[in-house]
Amino acid sequence: MQTKLPVLSLAFFLSLGCAASHAQSSPVLEEYIRTGMNNNLALQQQQLDVQQSLEAVRQARSLFYPAVQFNATYTRAAGGRNIEIPLGDLMNPVYQTLNQILQSNQFPTIENASEQFLPDNFQETYLKISYPLFNSDLKYNRQIKEQLAQGKAAQKAAYEHELRYQITEAYLQYLQTLEAEKIWQYSREVLLELRRFNESLLKNNVATRDVVATADYELSKADHEIFQLQRNQNTARAYFNFLINRDLQAGVIADTTLLRQGVRAYDREEMIREALSDRHELAALRSGQGAADLALKMQESNRYLPDAYIGGQIGFQGFGYSFSSDQPYVLAQAGLTYDLFTGGQTRSKIQQARLETEKMRTQYQEAQHHVALQVTQAWNNLESARHGWATARNGLNAAEESFRIIGNKYRASQALLLEYLDAQNRVTTARLQVLLAWSDVLLREAALKKAAGL
Repeated sequence: MQTKLPVLSLAFFLSLGCAASHAQSSPVLEEYIRTGMNNNLALQQQQLDVQQSLEAVRQARSLFYPAVQFNATYTRAAGGRNIEIPLGDLMNPVYQTLNQILQSNQFPTIENASEQFLPDNFQETYLKISYPLFNSDLKYNRQIKEQLAQGKAAQKAAYEHELRYQITEAYLQYLQTLEAEKIWQYSREVLLELRRFNESLLKNNVATRDVVATADYELSKADHEIFQLQRNQNTARAYFNFLINRDLQAGVIADTTLLRQGVRAYDREEMIREALSDRHELAALRSGQGAADLALKMQESNRYLPDAYIGGQIGFQGFGYSFSSDQPYVLAQAGLTYDLFTGGQTRSKIQQARLETEKMRTQYQEAQHHVALQVTQAWNNLESARHGWATARNGLNAAEESFRIIGNKYRASQALLLEYLDAQNRVTTARLQVLLAWSDVLLREAALKKAAGL
């Protein structure tokens, strides 16, 4: 009895990475990335931080313009402290003497006065205008806010870059589970054909029932692997949907052509140069360093330069809300402030600002070294993944050839069932290793691009 067993096709697995000389983007993945950029809640928070920093810049710029305030107060009071004014005790003896001299009652007797400190039935309504003629803090404050806003924007861009990598990684992992299931489904078809072949042997009294039972056991193991992979698919799909802020159970379009795209060769030194010029994290640190330098200049200018301002008030003031002719007033002011002695506080602030600039400078240098290390590690990981993929392909070639030979021998009753099953399991394992190895290459490439800021 000669029942033909299916022969495993290597076309898909041997074509992995051979479709192009360099990696290509997937329209499906790019659309998901756009969705993630628009919907991701953490990215929305980053955008709000950027908007807040821009508002801080607007507030700093507004300080250069005159400020006009309208104020109106009305006071009612009762009780409180009083001031005793002894007018009667002081003036009555004088009045009596004058009345005697003039022999008249022209000067009356007056009582002592008592006035409370709290004004009662008192109103003040005025416009207040103030304008800084010269204040170096305002200029540096605006420039510092602008640097901080640039830093916030760079942090947002860095998070966008990280989110793009996370979405790409999650999508590739989801595709990996789909392809792994296909491998086990194909393996299951092979085992089903084996079972049918063994049943034909049993019917023709060429073999005993144990060959069918063994095939059933192998089928149950394949079913379990498929079940596990389906659970993994659900988890991978839920995590992917979480990243793009969709319903966790929403379907995901699988663009499996992404797994067959090639990976170009990368020059390590070039990638390091790209990273040092393009990484948004470094741009954020440069903005922080710029803000620290400006803070130092601001403290140094405060040591030598005074602040000058002008202002004034125009309004009404008096008892009762009458706006009578005796209540209007006008007040003009001009001011100059300069710190003559602060107990060393100014010098300490300058030193503190200088130390902050030095700290930011060392942080930036450390970050540069860290970025170069990240790129180097990512590049080495990609090269290692390439080598592992090549090894896995060679292993698949050997496993496929071995299975073909043993399959022919088994059909000719020249090999044991266990030999056949062992060869078939090696092929399945080799196919999975090729898939995992190539998926690892794609993930390592994405990690290298992330490290380089591409």
